[in-house]
Amino acid sequence: MAATHRDLEKEVAEGRFREDLFYRLNVHVLRVPPLRDRLSDVPALVEHLVAATCERFGIKPKTIAPDALEALMTYDWRRNNIRELRNVIERMIIGSDGDELTRSAVPPEIRDGKRAVTRSSNAAPRSFEEQKQEAERQIIIQALERNDWHVTKTAKELGLADHASLLKVMRRLGVQRDT
Repeated sequence: MAATHRDLEKEVAEGRFREDLFYRLNVHVLRVPPLRDRLSDVPALVEHLVAATCERFGIKPKTIAPDALEALMTYDWRRNNIRELRNVIERMIIGSDGDELTRSAVPPEIRDGKRAVTRSSNAAPRSFEEQKQEAERQIIIQALERNDWHVTKTAKELGLADHASLLKVMRRLGVQRDT
C-alpha cells in the first residue's frame, strides 16, 4: 500500500521515519487524480486488469464486450477507485465462463447504474439540494487539493472555525482522500 504525504509526516513526527529522507523524497510528489475524474482511463485500465487477472489465475485471456465497458465507464468510481475497479474485474472473470466478459458479467450494482455519473434523458432532474451538495463537495475537494489535503490550512482558507468543522463537512459529503 502506498503511503500518503500525510502518513509520512506522521511517521516523521513519531520518529519512525527519517526526517532527512522524508525531505529528500518530498521533492518528487506525484498527485494522481481519482479515477472518477479521469474516466477516459477506464478502458486502458480494464484491458490491463483483465489481462493481469487472467494471467494471475492461470486462465485463458478474456476480452471485454463494448456494452460491459460502457457500464464500467458510466459508474461513479467514488469509493475505492482503482481497487474497486480491480475487484469488479476479478468478480467478472471468476463469474464468467465465456471468452468475452459481457454486460451480464458486470455486477448488478454497477450494471444497473447505482451511483451512475450520467443520467438518461428521461430521468428526473436532480433536485436543488443534490446540486447544492455536489457543488459544495467540489469546492471542498478543490480547496483540499490546493492545500495538499492539509485539513487545517483548508479549513482556514474556507473560513471555517477549525479543522473539526471541515472534517464534519467532509464526512457528510463523503469526501476522502483517495490513496
